[in-house]
Amino acid sequence: MVTNKELNDRREPGCWAVLADKKYFQVGNSCIKRTLRPHEWQSASNGSLVIPPTSYPQRWETDAAILQYLREKTNIPLPRLQCTFEDDGAFYHCTEYVQGVVTEELLQHVATLRSLRSDTPGVPGKELMCPPQRVTRNCWKTDSCWRPRKEKGDYVFCHNDLGQHNVIVDPKTLKINAIIDWEFGGFWPEWFERRFWERPGPSAALEGEEDDVERCREWLMNHCDEVVIPHLSSTN
Repeated sequence: MVTNKELNDRREPGCWAVLADKKYFQVGNSCIKRTLRPHEWQSASNGSLVIPPTSYPQRWETDAAILQYLREKTNIPLPRLQCTFEDDGAFYHCTEYVQGVVTEELLQHVATLRSLRSDTPGVPGKELMCPPQRVTRNCWKTDSCWRPRKEKGDYVFCHNDLGQHNVIVDPKTLKINAIIDWEFGGFWPEWFERRFWERPGPSAALEGEEDDVERCREWLMNHCDEVVIPHLSSTN
């Protein structure tokens, strides 16, 4: 096992951060993130092995599918997808780099999303959907994605991680350059989309805010089938 500090001390060219579950790169005009290979899995402070969730490939495939879908259906500013691929036990997600206060402009884009409706839940062109990260807190089914049942209902398009950190704003014009990180998006019940963009901080309930995690989990269990995702194969 290695530590996070050891991996950060020997980052390869273009890598600007190593987290407990993924690496970030900027190479030319590309923003790249990839999952960790097994030999990069890290030891926690208590000596245990930190095993990243196996759902990342599906989450990033969801992001790619949604970027393509929204580019065809809306004028929402989006980073241009370059590719997703698997290589030697790691999964890569590559988009163009976007340089970057939330304004009324964002509310217009949220309204555009809500105008996209479906009578079944899910991700356009994909079999599985990935719940918002707040739903999997405390290691709840982190290696699972969900196959929605073909039940009729009223569903709207949600981002599901729409905090200020995922809205890239031009500091001079205050125009939104891009809304990023769509890996939890798709057609969901409208109440899944929380207004996290209204304050700084994570896309999760803070003290004094309504916590809807149990309601979200109950909806998943009642309307979807769980699919456990295996680890990617690696030669290392």
